[in-house]
Amino acid sequence: MIKKSLKYLVIILTNLLVLISLLVIWTDKLEIKFNSWIRLIEVLKLLGISILGLPLLRLLVEVFRKLKINSVKKRIGISICLILCLSIYFYVDYGLKIYSNRIVNNELRDGIIKKIKPVEFGLAYGNKAENLTNNEYTEITKMKWFPKLPKEAENISYSYDYDGFLPDYSFSLVYDLPKVMKVDTLNYKNGTFSKSRNFEVIGNTKRVTYFEGQW
Repeated sequence: MIKKSLKYLVIILTNLLVLISLLVIWTDKLEIKFNSWIRLIEVLKLLGISILGLPLLRLLVEVFRKLKINSVKKRIGISICLILCLSIYFYVDYGLKIYSNRIVNNELRDGIIKKIKPVEFGLAYGNKAENLTNNEYTEITKMKWFPKLPKEAENISYSYDYDGFLPDYSFSLVYDLPKVMKVDTLNYKNGTFSKSRNFEVIGNTKRVTYFEGQW
C-alpha cells in the first residue's frame, strides 16, 4: 500500500520543488530588498497547495478503481495533470515574474540595487537611494507602497525607515518637475500620522519635497 502511494507522493514533491525553484529565480535581490518575507510567504502557499493535493489524489485513486483504470501510465498521467491544474496559477504567476524581473527588466533592476543604501538611524530599519530615474523609481513602486510620480519626474531620491515592531515609520521623497507643471502643496496631520508636500523653483525646474510618517 505504501509502495503504491509513493508514486503519488513523488508527484506532489516534484511539483513542489519545481515551483520553489521558479520562486527562487524570480525573487531577485531587489525583490527581497523590498519584500524580505516574500519567499517564506510563497513557500507557505505552495505547501498549502501541496497538502491540498494529497486528499485530491487519494480521491482520484478511488475514481481509478471504480472506473477500472488499471494502466499505471494512465494513472500517473492523469494525476500529474490534476496537480498541474491545481498549481497552474503559480506557474503562470511565477513565469510572468521571471520574464519581467530576469529578462525584460534585469539590467534596470541591477542598476537600482546598486543605488540603494541602508538607512543608518538609531535602531530603525530601512533604505534610501539618490538620483533615480523615473523608470527606476516606477519599478520600485511595483514592489512597495511608495507614491507614484508623474512620468515627467526625474532626479528622484527617497529615504524610508521604520521600526521593526511598531507601526512607526517615516518616508521622504525629493524629485524634480518641469517649472510649468502644477504642484499641489499639502500639509496634513491626523493624530500620529502626518504628510506634507512643498516645492521650490530652481531655474527651470520645481524641486518637490514630499514627506509622510507616523510616530
